[in-house]
Amino acid sequence: PDIPLFEGILSDLFPGVVLPAPDYDHMTAAVKRQCVKFNYQPTPVFVEKLFQLYEMILVRHGLMLVGLSYGAKTATWKTLQHALGDLNSNGLLGENKTRVVVINPKSIYMGQLYGQFEAQTHEWQDGILAKKFRECAVDTTPDRKWVMFDGPV
Repeated sequence: PDIPLFEGILSDLFPGVVLPAPDYDHMTAAVKRQCVKFNYQPTPVFVEKLFQLYEMILVRHGLMLVGLSYGAKTATWKTLQHALGDLNSNGLLGENKTRVVVINPKSIYMGQLYGQFEAQTHEWQDGILAKKFRECAVDTTPDRKWVMFDGPV
């Protein structure tokens, strides 16, 4: 429902401008290979959502996949992760491998996740998130780094 509304706004702001369709031939092939590997069905809706995720990652530093349980959120990002690695292995589209750190935020206490002040020692103790972000920041490889909170919101 949001896409037609957005396209309408674009056509009002830029009348007569037609956006070229993106060329996802190599990406589509990589996605389908990964779907076969993971025994997923590459339905048009699944592939469309995967491309929407990819396009959002290109323009945003952080985003959320929200939906019902068993709605293919994890399958979508995992398939995209491996498809990007597939493209990298084949030297296509200038893509990089993707390293993923997965954290279930509901499996630990808030202080363990974000960090906390230790009352006895009067020192700050970094949480898992800060430690993982730091690891990603000092990693000089060209690989993409994704820190995922995968669990209930």
